[in-house]
Amino acid sequence: MGCGRKHRSGAPNTRPSCGSRDIIGERCKFFMFCVMKSACLTADNLQRRGWHLAPICHLCSNGGESCHHIFSSCSFTQEVWGLVRGRLGHLQTTPSVDLSWWCDARYNMDTMSDNTSHNILSQVNGSSQIVITDSKVQKLGSSANYVKYYKGTVKFGKGLRIQTKASVLAFTSCDGEAADALYVRLVAVNSPFTVKPLSYGRGIRRYREYTFLAVPPPSCLLSNYTDGFNDKTVSMKRFTEEFIKITGDIVRAIITLHCQGYWCSGLKGKHICIYKMEKCTDAKIWSFCFAGGNEAKKSEDWVDLGKLLELAAKRNDSYTAEIEDLCKKLKNKTLRGMKVLKHSALLNVREKFENIIALNLFILVHVKSQPQVPSGDPEKDKIISELVKFMNASLQWAKAMPHWITQSSNYQAPTTETGLSFIDGLRDLFEHENEYIPEKVKQSQSKIQLVGRDPDLECQLRLNLEKIFLQAQNFVLELDIEY
Repeated sequence: MGCGRKHRSGAPNTRPSCGSRDIIGERCKFFMFCVMKSACLTADNLQRRGWHLAPICHLCSNGGESCHHIFSSCSFTQEVWGLVRGRLGHLQTTPSVDLSWWCDARYNMDTMSDNTSHNILSQVNGSSQIVITDSKVQKLGSSANYVKYYKGTVKFGKGLRIQTKASVLAFTSCDGEAADALYVRLVAVNSPFTVKPLSYGRGIRRYREYTFLAVPPPSCLLSNYTDGFNDKTVSMKRFTEEFIKITGDIVRAIITLHCQGYWCSGLKGKHICIYKMEKCTDAKIWSFCFAGGNEAKKSEDWVDLGKLLELAAKRNDSYTAEIEDLCKKLKNKTLRGMKVLKHSALLNVREKFENIIALNLFILVHVKSQPQVPSGDPEKDKIISELVKFMNASLQWAKAMPHWITQSSNYQAPTTETGLSFIDGLRDLFEHENEYIPEKVKQSQSKIQLVGRDPDLECQLRLNLEKIFLQAQNFVLELDIEY
């Protein structure tokens, strides 16, 4: 098997033997060791040994010849390393005699050879790498309100051996946005209600004109809920608990961004990612801009939120008086902050019932039991004055009560149909709700229709008595009454 062994044809075998390859490998290792220890016979080391020669680098004629210079800071060497790094997809800009990056680059090269169909796009400071695994452009969101992205992975850790799936967003100079700027903002906010980015970078080779942002793959976008019919958005003419949870996350995200000097600049459904994990659904905003102290810009976020909720209700044929009231208050900028989540349109059924019970108690303690005395808060006094008018007004509400309630043996018809008797009657109904439900509904395991509708008390009250029921709920909101 030696170098001089001949083939059967008589031609000499010029391929190095295994022993020769081992010698070459050892020589390379020894040379690399000398480079890292600055022990090569460069001009500065030869001068220390008594040699008399010019210490100028013969490659660039600029600077003294030393190991660090000739392998790192020399302009000629930097060009060579630039070509090598470009070939390996390594974007570290400052060469170093510490060649630990070379090991990482070799690992990356092996990965590229194993997956030649993958397109390495970018790398950030040698610490992470974005790889597109499917070059086909994907769309996420509704048909008219979507985001384009690529399926990919992000590699990180020592030797880039750890990888995770990612959705890769591509930006060009025409977009007026760069991935690195958006990445910095997302990292700076660092909120559970904004998307946590995985990596960013500028493309290499044919992707040089693009910047890329990698984020955890979302399940869908908010536009999937708002731009068309979706039974996860509305049920029985009210927002579902899942959509209420999503809206709550958006409200908290807007508040967080405002506190840190940002705003959402034309908030749309495609700017909000939805992540579903088991039984939990979270909404996270990924697109926002710096606003500083410009309160006018920040207030526009509440207007845009009102438009999104209005769109969701109308596309699902559920734009009731209650949802309309919420959207108008948002668009008129009279409702903002955490108070948005106290509006009855964003409460579940039990919370609406508790509001009526709390309002009834407030009337007994603060209105009926004592004369009206100015509280020192003109706005609150005005609301209480309107509440008193509501209590004494003749409303004619009894005939609109659900049929299966009025025919119950426990139901007592009111002697006067005023606002006060309405609130007191609802309080009794909610506190003893189980006694009013017909026995056949309790015993049945199948879906029963009564008077053409499901026996849903809140739905029938809200639709049959929408103005009165909404007015009572708004008194709780405006007076900030807690159950």
